[in-house]
Amino acid sequence: MNIRPLTPGLRAIPVRWRPQFPPIFPDGLPTPADIELARELYLLLDDESRRWYGRCRSFAGLG
Repeated sequence: MNIRPLTPGLRAIPVRWRPQFPPIFPDGLPTPADIELARELYLLLDDESRRWYGRCRSFAGLG
């Protein structure tokens, strides 16, 4: 599972030019437990990192 805060280097890039976030589940299809853990980790991120990952459908409906 790959969920991390934005690095300082990525924060320096204007939002519109930032690259897509890395694959959250690089090992294939996630299990329901994997998705739940990813959602919990997402909620621990800072606001700017959440906005970056917020385009992922696994996090739909989370604040």
